[in-house]
Amino acid sequence: MRFFALLLVALLLANPAARADGALLPGIKGADDRELVESTAWPWRAIGRVNRSGGGFCTGTLIANDRVLTAAHCLWDERRKRWLRPAMIHFVAGYRRGEYVAHSRVTSYALLSDAPMRGVLKQALDDWVVLTLAEGLGDTAGSIEILPLTVKTWAAWKRDGGVLLRAGYSQDKGHILSRHVGCSLTRFWNSEDTVFHDCDATRGDSGSPLLIRRGDRYHLIGIHVATATIKGVPTGIAVGSHRFYDRLEPR
Repeated sequence: MRFFALLLVALLLANPAARADGALLPGIKGADDRELVESTAWPWRAIGRVNRSGGGFCTGTLIANDRVLTAAHCLWDERRKRWLRPAMIHFVAGYRRGEYVAHSRVTSYALLSDAPMRGVLKQALDDWVVLTLAEGLGDTAGSIEILPLTVKTWAAWKRDGGVLLRAGYSQDKGHILSRHVGCSLTRFWNSEDTVFHDCDATRGDSGSPLLIRRGDRYHLIGIHVATATIKGVPTGIAVGSHRFYDRLEPR
């Protein structure tokens, strides 16, 4: 699949190895603003690890009783040069230091496209996928509603005091959820489908949700898929919910 010949460039940018000398991982933009989430209350329990048979994980979010949204590139087996079979993927909701709220194996997923793409920004458009679970976890873990993100809705949320945050399972904090609260969207791209952000995110955080918090309400407005250096500045790249909001099948 030639699509992934270029997508691997994004993976290297998004998922660099941890520095042995203790230096911050690439994707941490300046000071490390991530904080551990010592709670399995909603919405944190609706976020979980997408575990791959044979090792490796990404982050996913329950968006319905039996559906999980994550980054498509998490399903690619680079060593074997093929897509993972659904049976090789497992979702663990509310994972925290070896314990979890609920879990299920994946029964199916449908990739949006495997066509060749050009560059990180073009690849980001279709770097999302919905996993169908064998068991419904929403009654136990809950799910997070998606709102369509546009320049206008983002401006309105900010006027209303909305707070942006990103939450995921980072490589160096893989056994507990961490979040960066109060980061920002910095630019919209490709007709609002691709979004740049300054939230701290590194390996393992691929597929992690960008959430808008308004009072005690949380909504998913995008998923983190890569980090690139743009004009010398480390920049997070996300698929904005405008891209997939109308493409998700009703359940």
